[in-house]
Amino acid sequence: MALAVACICLQPAWAGKAGHHAARKSKPAAASKQETPAVEQADDLNSGPFDPEHPPARLRVLVAQGASTYFMQDGKPHGVEYAMLLELEKFLNQQKAKAAPKVKLEFIPVEAGELIPLLKRGDADMAAGLIPISDAAKGLVDFSQPYLQDRWCAMRSKGNDGEDSLDGLLVPPGSFGKHLLADSGKTPVDAPYGTSSEKLLLALNQDADAKPTLASRYIADLWSKRLPKVQTGSCLEQNVDVAWAITQGQPALRDAINRFLDKQGGKLASTASQLTQRYLSTDGSVNAVVQIDPLDKLAFFAPVFQLVAKANNLDWLLLAAIGQRETKLNPIVRKNGGPTGVMQVNPQTARKMGVTDPHGNEGNITAAARYLAHLRDLFDKSGIDDDDQLYFMLAAYNAGEGRVQQLRKEAARQGLDPNRWQGNVEQVARRSVGPHLLDYVNSVSRFYIAYQKKAGKASAAAGK
Repeated sequence: MALAVACICLQPAWAGKAGHHAARKSKPAAASKQETPAVEQADDLNSGPFDPEHPPARLRVLVAQGASTYFMQDGKPHGVEYAMLLELEKFLNQQKAKAAPKVKLEFIPVEAGELIPLLKRGDADMAAGLIPISDAAKGLVDFSQPYLQDRWCAMRSKGNDGEDSLDGLLVPPGSFGKHLLADSGKTPVDAPYGTSSEKLLLALNQDADAKPTLASRYIADLWSKRLPKVQTGSCLEQNVDVAWAITQGQPALRDAINRFLDKQGGKLASTASQLTQRYLSTDGSVNAVVQIDPLDKLAFFAPVFQLVAKANNLDWLLLAAIGQRETKLNPIVRKNGGPTGVMQVNPQTARKMGVTDPHGNEGNITAAARYLAHLRDLFDKSGIDDDDQLYFMLAAYNAGEGRVQQLRKEAARQGLDPNRWQGNVEQVARRSVGPHLLDYVNSVSRFYIAYQKKAGKASAAAGK
């Protein structure tokens, strides 16, 4: 069910305070009827299916934050998944059409246990984190072909003369190894919450009396240079296929990834291990990506949002809502082409909006606001009410104004109202573009409503 935008009544909430008529008729300085700006490259897969020749500007990748998979050192990301995904990015750019802009992978670090749920929810296009393929997970997401066939083995200190057994092994909470042991009729022992497999292995290296653990053979080999006092014992018979998870409904993306994996000849994971070994921490700790509270981010950007919105007769909270949907108010700068900055503006569009530097916050938000003002004027037509004008603006910001106009024409051809989004043009968009565009419009609306509520509460509190 589509989500209605609140508080769009006599004067649309997204318009500035200069008045409804003034807001509708005020055009951005750089816009003209002779030169219509267009976003040529789709922002992300929300705009439709993956096209290997014309990929979107970004693919969102959930990556497991961990001492082996993805971590920060000296301000730079490292890890086996990071190394492998960089190679995937290179391959995708080699496969695109010569004139097509480049695609970038946007890394979203999360806890390993969040990978599948967040991917299923639609927060990203793929997920990476040495993910074992399981029947349960295959019902929720798609998988690439395996890039690694792993085994799980008992690991013990070389100073431990105890029996080599797969029973009573220490395993981290939530470890896939725990399920493997249970399936083999063995009894695992839960390690304290927050303990990682890497820390358990390093403990074995430091203490001959440390309890043996079950670990991925790939992880143990990755850390082998830091584990001279650790030995491998018995291994479970079951081989475990490890792959990347992919959002359902994107077979072309899955096929492109599988072509990449075929090209690697089975050496992708081992090469990534070699590249990562020298960056591993000495204690198994993870230097995490610092996350900023969303309200702190909004407070940080509020002054420039307010300044730019006023100049373009827009509500600054609408700009904030779009920024939250595009980048979570975390600027993603791409100086080599493709959408950039907190508002993910295409540099070509920014130039048409009179902005020469779209990478800085002020220029980026200015370009976005001017483009939104252009879209506001584009959909300032008789028969389009304020609510639908906003819906069309948001849809065009994401998918391109040309695409939205095509959807309106198709709606009219089918006997639907081309001037109404809900129940009319959105139905055409659902069938021809997919649910992604609808999700974009609705999610920006949700953020906008939330910001309006917070602003209302703050105003009420100030008035007391």
